[in-house]
Amino acid sequence: MITNQQLVINNFEEKLKAFTHVVSGELIKEEDYVIANTEVPTNTFNILLPKSPNIKNTVKIRHGIDNFSYKEYPFSIWIDAQYLNDDWKNLIQEYGLKEAERNVMMKLENTLYVGQRNSLQLVITNVKNNEDLLKYIEVFLSLFEGTPEKEALESYFNKFSQIKLGSEVQMFIGCIDEMAVTTGLLIESKDSYGIYDVMTKETFRGKGYGSEMFQFLLNQTKDKQKPVVLQASDDGKNIYKRFGFVDVGEMVVFE
Repeated sequence: MITNQQLVINNFEEKLKAFTHVVSGELIKEEDYVIANTEVPTNTFNILLPKSPNIKNTVKIRHGIDNFSYKEYPFSIWIDAQYLNDDWKNLIQEYGLKEAERNVMMKLENTLYVGQRNSLQLVITNVKNNEDLLKYIEVFLSLFEGTPEKEALESYFNKFSQIKLGSEVQMFIGCIDEMAVTTGLLIESKDSYGIYDVMTKETFRGKGYGSEMFQFLLNQTKDKQKPVVLQASDDGKNIYKRFGFVDVGEMVVFE
């Protein structure tokens, strides 16, 4: 039987697959790990995701990491805290990665009882054209203002092809007077829905727009029996608990 942590990891793998494919990057998929290489120097989308505590082929995984090192591309490792044994710790230390953050893995059993959102004058639409995509990108990039990563992400989104985004991935923007102020991403995998990138421009935070977007995303699930998973910061997890999400594990991020 699939564990709650595996639900989170498997859905995250679907996100990596989609967001590597849209820029014609390379996804290396093995039984014990996945490496997403976008061919852009961004540690937001260049990710190694362990799927097991056991490294079955050290040479192969080093080769994948060395591709980043050779091109001097930053990358990150997102690993279930339960997988952090000596093998993975030694590999992380060898490549000079440092712990950057920890996220709480969370799960909602189903969306049968999600209430309808209370509108706060937020007009939420599915990203369907280039104009909407540019608005989504604008909100996304605003979170990286003043960092070197912003330039890398601009390069990433310059290669972004929405046509290559599968029907399982839905991007949304929330607008006030046609200005995008918040975003949300919903990804359906075989066993779960995943919610990502619920982002709000800094000057519009604290007004409930992020919560409204989040509840909207929950209402977009077609299979109401299917669980929903996400990864939350310590600051955000209490918001999600109000919707019925429970902690199921911890994801550690190294950069």
